[in-house]
Amino acid sequence: MTNEPKHYPLISKCFAKYGGTIDGPWLKGATICKQPTDLYVAADGQSIVVNKTEGQYDAKELSLYLGIELGLPLATFQKRAANPHANDNRPAPIDLWERIAHPPLLADLLPGVIADFACIQGDLMGADPAGLAMAALATCAAAIPDTIEIRPKEHDPSWTESARLWVALVGLPSTMKSPVIAAATRPLKALDAQLYRQFAESKAAYDGLDKDQKLTTDAPRHTRLRLEDTTIEAAQEVLKDSPDGVLLIQDELSGWFGSMEKYSGGGRGSAKDRAFWLQSFNGGQYTVNRVGRGASVIPNLSVSLIGGIQPEPIKAIASDMHDDGLLQRLFPIVLRAGKLGKDVPMPDVAGKYSALVERLTQLRTPMRGGMQEAPVRFSAAAQRVWQEVTERNFELASGWESVNVKLAAHCGKFNGMFARLCLTWHCAEAKGDRPASTINEDVALRVRDFLYGFLYPHAIAFYTDVIGLSGKDDAVLATAGYILSKGIHKITLRDMKRGDAAMRALTPEQAEAVMAQLDAFGWLAPVPSIRRDSKEWAIDTRVFEIFEERAEAEKERRENVRGIIRDVVKVA
Repeated sequence: MTNEPKHYPLISKCFAKYGGTIDGPWLKGATICKQPTDLYVAADGQSIVVNKTEGQYDAKELSLYLGIELGLPLATFQKRAANPHANDNRPAPIDLWERIAHPPLLADLLPGVIADFACIQGDLMGADPAGLAMAALATCAAAIPDTIEIRPKEHDPSWTESARLWVALVGLPSTMKSPVIAAATRPLKALDAQLYRQFAESKAAYDGLDKDQKLTTDAPRHTRLRLEDTTIEAAQEVLKDSPDGVLLIQDELSGWFGSMEKYSGGGRGSAKDRAFWLQSFNGGQYTVNRVGRGASVIPNLSVSLIGGIQPEPIKAIASDMHDDGLLQRLFPIVLRAGKLGKDVPMPDVAGKYSALVERLTQLRTPMRGGMQEAPVRFSAAAQRVWQEVTERNFELASGWESVNVKLAAHCGKFNGMFARLCLTWHCAEAKGDRPASTINEDVALRVRDFLYGFLYPHAIAFYTDVIGLSGKDDAVLATAGYILSKGIHKITLRDMKRGDAAMRALTPEQAEAVMAQLDAFGWLAPVPSIRRDSKEWAIDTRVFEIFEERAEAEKERRENVRGIIRDVVKVA
């Protein structure tokens, strides 16, 4: 059984009037108004799209001309000329080469004190305000006592979240990661130093007691707010007396990741470290068992995290690490390069920010009905926003699974992250020593827009540009370039062997995986066939118009490569 080629009446009609060569839905080399023209029938089957033409008339003018000449609805062609993809409800093919490298900060959505600190301090330092804002949010989250929790679901009292955030600032040294982290964490470090002085005084007084007095006096506990030593043994000692959680500060996250591989090349010791840090993201009781020292209990293993790392180390780490979700718990912020700072009078945003951090450490659990301490809840209107967010998060996680598993896993954690962000916003804007027992709709809407308008674009920039578009991003880009340079309308597995080295190196299974990714990106679609040994994909012809400049550049690049090879052969 053979498949008859599909007939396109509009293409046949154009061929009869203007000549050229028919190739499926395309007519190439037609002569219209005395100028060479390539065109194709649109997805609606009712209009023609001029893809390329050379002469005094541009593509839009020729589209209108064809609409009149062929007796097609003029309104359709006017709309088509303004937007060649009008009436086409399919999502546009994704630009695989485009990189949204440094999504800008949406400062108007942040709590006012944090927004002012990030923007004005960033201007003073010459640093990206996005890094300052996220470092400040992680610091504020760590400052909020873990006894203040949010219960996201209306009918599930078992799930609560504390304001606990992990943030990774990604960038080269010019992005000023360390100065940004230092500026944002300075207030918490000052409070931690104050706690140490209080502990030292109490310890000295305790040590001065006689033996009988010590029997009736509790030894002072050293409560901490920050942690900079990355070993889990040191962290356990700190956290046993710090039930409200601490902020782990890491100028270089590569050291933190590397510490998890300290025993036998990532063996049992590594798994133990990873389990510890994974639980520290979730909080809750943790039991420590040590040979010769017995067991002890950490009441609440709670760690917020702020750290910096350069693109190349994190790319290497991501490619080698276990997919246990450790990386995906971090909000990655891809920083722009620093610029020249200013030395001019500025409002005292640092002072107000420091006061905010100190106030957050002193907050107490909300009272419901003025009588009983209880978790924070969403108001009825905010609960509707929560439902909308959970539905969208499910769609994002499901949609990315076939393209980038790591990004899909990150999106899969957005529900808990949204709740934590809402709690951080809510506490930062609270009045008095107890936040209100309900989060209002305004906070939920601002956090929703911040999540999707700022954090999600940064995640895309990180997982596609820094880490890599997909597991086979080189082959995906090579295949897309091959499609554009050849102007083909269908592609088979056999065609993959005619491409460049990245394409030829693929096994049939890997080539199919590349096709699946291009399908997800809207570049092509599988052609149904009764033959299992023959697989074919139809190209979405819109790519030739949308990426016309890229197609020309790809043709030139491939011709240059061929020229280099010819020259080498001649010399040899």
